[in-house]
Amino acid sequence: MDVKELFIFKTLAHEGSITRVAEQLNYAQSNITRVVKKLEAELQTELFYRHPRGVSLTSKGNQLLSYTDQILRLMEETKKAIQDSETPRGPISIGANETTASVRLPSVFASYNKKYPQVELSLTIGATEELINDVLDFKLDGAFVVGSVKHPHLIQIPVMEEELVVITDSQPESLHSITNLQKRVLLTRPHCIHRKRLELWLRDEGMVPMKMMEFGTLEAIIGCVKAGLGIAVITESLVSQHQTDGKLRIHKLPDKYATVKTVFIRRKDTFINHAYRKFLDSLQLNEGK
Repeated sequence: MDVKELFIFKTLAHEGSITRVAEQLNYAQSNITRVVKKLEAELQTELFYRHPRGVSLTSKGNQLLSYTDQILRLMEETKKAIQDSETPRGPISIGANETTASVRLPSVFASYNKKYPQVELSLTIGATEELINDVLDFKLDGAFVVGSVKHPHLIQIPVMEEELVVITDSQPESLHSITNLQKRVLLTRPHCIHRKRLELWLRDEGMVPMKMMEFGTLEAIIGCVKAGLGIAVITESLVSQHQTDGKLRIHKLPDKYATVKTVFIRRKDTFINHAYRKFLDSLQLNEGK
């Protein structure tokens, strides 16, 4: 078996269709079938179940997939190490929550790009759980996420602490008591970590959490808050960017519930080339913490 055959095997394992793999890799279907048969003959075991909908891995196929992932990752790490140079270059993929992407990263990315124009920075915005999984799956080189992350394969580096606030429209009666707060609609994103703080506060006060409406972006949430549809919980640094029109009011949470931490995570076992090291240096992160 060689690396190309293992790559074809991995692609087929994920796609589950010889037709889709042939189209994706621009190969003839007969070539995909030949590779599978060759691997099965070499390993003397069946790797896929064949069925009308396509193919699926056998137990031995799953075992080979695990080793294939390790082999292909090692090949990629080897390539990065050998090609690394004193001049930072190549791709870096970073993930971030929406707040960090909006408030902290624009100036960091602009400054870094100016110093190291041969580096190709990319940014993926997502929820904390999604970003953690993407780093673990080697889809991202690192990510900014909310809260402490404890995982044996990850290094977490403290970045900053931020304050959560409740925002309402600018009407005086929008939020004058905790009782009124409970009656309002909470506008939030799916799987939002911040809303859990507000729910915890309400429960500690002996009240049932409010009705919720979910939106895909913070921009949509803030727009609907301004229109009087409901309230939201976001970081103070982010809401300050939307205060110029006077249509929002900020309400402090009790100290016990107000502070959230942002950390930068990366895998322990990945090669850190010069481009990535310079990026970490630009963030002024202390990995000893």
